[in-house]
Amino acid sequence: MNTSRGLLYPALHKFYSSLSSLEQFEKGTNFFDNISYLDNFFSEYRNITFVLQKSLANTSFLSIYEKLRDKYLVNDVGKWFIEKRNEVLKQQPFNLEKRILISIYSGQNPLSLPELVYTIDNDVEISSIVDSLRTTFIDSGQLEVMFSAEFSFFEYGHSEDLYDNLIFGISQMKLFLADMKKEIKGDCKLSDELERKIDKINFYRVPKDMLFVDDYVFYSKKEYFEKASRVALLSGQRQIKVPIENLNKTYPNGDLFSKFELMHLVIFQMQKTLLPTCLILYSDDTFELITFGFSIKTTVYRKFNEISKRIEADKIVSVLFVTEMYIYDIGNINNLDSRERVEHANSEILAFYMIDKDLAIKSRSYDTRQIDDFEYIASIIRTKSNEQELPRFMNPILHEFTRLKTNFK
Repeated sequence: MNTSRGLLYPALHKFYSSLSSLEQFEKGTNFFDNISYLDNFFSEYRNITFVLQKSLANTSFLSIYEKLRDKYLVNDVGKWFIEKRNEVLKQQPFNLEKRILISIYSGQNPLSLPELVYTIDNDVEISSIVDSLRTTFIDSGQLEVMFSAEFSFFEYGHSEDLYDNLIFGISQMKLFLADMKKEIKGDCKLSDELERKIDKINFYRVPKDMLFVDDYVFYSKKEYFEKASRVALLSGQRQIKVPIENLNKTYPNGDLFSKFELMHLVIFQMQKTLLPTCLILYSDDTFELITFGFSIKTTVYRKFNEISKRIEADKIVSVLFVTEMYIYDIGNINNLDSRERVEHANSEILAFYMIDKDLAIKSRSYDTRQIDDFEYIASIIRTKSNEQELPRFMNPILHEFTRLKTNFK
């Protein structure tokens, strides 16, 4: 053994190897390859503790290893990981099932088509599924149809989402290895390099929808589908909720809506553009920022549907949103789809919206051509917000807050 290598090096290498296999798992990849990636992941993940036990065998750290192993890795998901590793090595490849849910969006609740279920025996390309909707969409008489395809993966015959188990197992292993590193206090350049490579793995860092959801729009007049291009701003962690007091310290004046406005007006003045951003306020006085970009409006409709489904369980009390929008003369855009309308835009605004659990609505907008005119900005801020104005894509939030308020009475 190379004594210049730290005690954690073998385990970190196995962890990196397992994640590298999982990194290749993608929603559009064929079953043969995806099953191979999962088999390799389970095998290498299980080997992490094997090689670490050997590395620590003649040291004083073995009891610490056992204590931390029991704390982080001995649980139902950890047991399932061990079972899957034994199965894929000794019995059969992982028995993978794929499900696809097509959701069609409007200003109301989305329409979900019957879920499609596939295994290695009957898999089809997503492109053929999407194209099969063409006639239905043409017959609907709409100028454009916004829809998404959400992929989920399961062990065949089981109801637990494979992604949830994988993320939990990865998170627990990261915590376990981090605590082992604190105890061992070794200095190893190879281990440090492996940790940096592990931190760059996308599978467990990026939002789930970036991995497993595709957004589309169908333009009926030209009879073609467009798939969205999307971006998400990553913070380095999967989800960050921070005390609202942090925002209050930075922006001490005004209410939450005003603070949100000021924050993004400053950003827009510096950059002359910004990505659409949601601020979600929770009942425990913490908040989360979700920043994303999209090429078609299907994405923003889907995002607000997803947030609406979280309101009750996550105890969301307010939702704020900022985005750039085009302004049109209605008479000029009749019978035009969203792509065609852009050519007829009169101006562009920076629009702010807010709705809370008591159904209080606020909105305000700024002409982007005057965004550097501080007198103009001040005059808009002094005006009362348009109390009842929300864009259609935020209707799911309004409907869910209304439902909860009605049921609470």
